[in-house]
Amino acid sequence: MDTSKILRGGDLMLFVKDGTGYTSIAFATNHTVTVNAEAAEISCKDAGIWGASIVNKLSWEIQSENLYCTQEYSKLFDLMTAREAVEVTFGVPTENAAKKLTGIESPTEAWHYNADGEDTYKGKAVITSLTLNAQDGDNATFSCTLTGVGSYNKVKTA
Repeated sequence: MDTSKILRGGDLMLFVKDGTGYTSIAFATNHTVTVNAEAAEISCKDAGIWGASIVNKLSWEIQSENLYCTQEYSKLFDLMTAREAVEVTFGVPTENAAKKLTGIESPTEAWHYNADGEDTYKGKAVITSLTLNAQDGDNATFSCTLTGVGSYNKVKTA
């Protein structure tokens, strides 16, 4: 087994399309992508004692957890209240973008999407939840849920 192909969690990022390119949501600590299948029961006498199902519909959502940054939270708030779908992609940033983060600088300026030949996943989604957490004695954080509108496609870039 070739373990060199295993990606670390910090190597995968969520990007939202803004203008002509994709930019990450700043100060992300965790992303969760969920793809679900809605199953319909098709059991019949011919199936015997075992149940049977088929997939009717697929759905997907992405959750992003982030350290709080006023600018980033405000941008997502504006996107949510506009009630329009945004284009998102989930993948690996360019090597050059990753190198920019060796110093302290804004990730929204440093990370730009380009998967460099890795499989990535794209789709349109609406922001269905935006939660701000400001616990005393801890870093302020926020999370958002993006619910897919239509397909979530695997894309291989050259």
